[in-house]
Amino acid sequence: MEDGDYEEACDIFETLTKSFPDDRGIWWQYLSALQHARQTEKADECIERCYKTFPDDLGFTLSWTRTFDARADWDECIRRRNVVLRQHDPRGDLCYLPVITEIFLPLVEKKDFGSIRAFLARYWDVLTRFNQCGAALYFALETIGDFERQLELCDIFLERCDPNDPVLDGINYANLRVIVESALWNRKIVSRPGSKTQILSFGQNCLPYSMANRWGLLKYIGNPDAITIFDLGAFGKNTAAEALLSNFESFRNPDNYYESQDPAGAPRMMHRPSGVHFGHERGRTLIGADHKAFFSLINKKIDAFQSMWSKGYCLLVYAITGECDLAEFVPSMEQILEKNASRLLILNCNRPVQECPESDYVTYFHMPFPFDYSWNEINNFTKDIGLAFDTRITAAIKNEIDRMDREQGILV
Repeated sequence: MEDGDYEEACDIFETLTKSFPDDRGIWWQYLSALQHARQTEKADECIERCYKTFPDDLGFTLSWTRTFDARADWDECIRRRNVVLRQHDPRGDLCYLPVITEIFLPLVEKKDFGSIRAFLARYWDVLTRFNQCGAALYFALETIGDFERQLELCDIFLERCDPNDPVLDGINYANLRVIVESALWNRKIVSRPGSKTQILSFGQNCLPYSMANRWGLLKYIGNPDAITIFDLGAFGKNTAAEALLSNFESFRNPDNYYESQDPAGAPRMMHRPSGVHFGHERGRTLIGADHKAFFSLINKKIDAFQSMWSKGYCLLVYAITGECDLAEFVPSMEQILEKNASRLLILNCNRPVQECPESDYVTYFHMPFPFDYSWNEINNFTKDIGLAFDTRITAAIKNEIDRMDREQGILV
């Protein structure tokens, strides 16, 4: 396989498995060749056979549980891990801990917050004993908005740290604790008595939602039914404004969508008129065989946005991470913002500076991403540079909240 002729390698190893059916090493090589050759069906059959033939082989077992992860078939991902957990208890057999840490992603994507809470309660003691479990634990706790448990997590891991080096397995727990403490304080800010102000993500991607959720600035944290179409969608260019101004008419029409594949091969839906794609709503579990599940989900997310938007006093947070015509975008939004007693906070995260038209209803900041930074990766946002960037973003959001609350007479 060193020459990259995977097709030939598949033929060779297939022959060898027939001659040496009990040789696990040959089966591993055969599986690897099939995966490199992208012979998905044969690879699925191979790992299924290996899982059943070598039930005591941890490698085959974990590979079997991971088979459908890239394809985002979340139901099957969860089912397989539950099968293994019925056979092996990670609390007594620690080598099966990855089955727990890796089940959180499909549960998050399905928005099955109840199961996440159940797994956390059942396996908390064992998961907090190992540094390599910290990222998965925080990911689960962040999703459901359990900030008190996040604080407990930080304190447990900080006890194991050198006082001069709070980093374990790439995570700076001192900085993470700062984020969590800030989130607990921010919950009080967004819950001021009498305040009507509410934060809504407006695209272009999931940055506004992810960051506001992490820092406790959303009123609907932990409520999967309140997640909106903009929270996780990829609304490039000026498509967010176009969607809102048209009352989402085009996005409610099933005829305007088609199925494509993401880079990993998982099915995802594309909105043909705008080019918007829904990377988080990918996989057969969420979009369904006939796409009805997807249309139901998207309409639910549109309804969630419109329900909050209809109450007025919204702060739309818009992060520019791609192309955007601000000269057109800002004027197009002014009338609807005024009518809705709302504001728009634009955060230009690209490195090039853009001119933004002045508006009484719009605040603009240029806050370019740090180099080699990802807002969704805990090893990134807990670094000093990541914490500094997040703090600038959240400070801008909180300043706008204070401004709107003052206009309502909540703050003096």
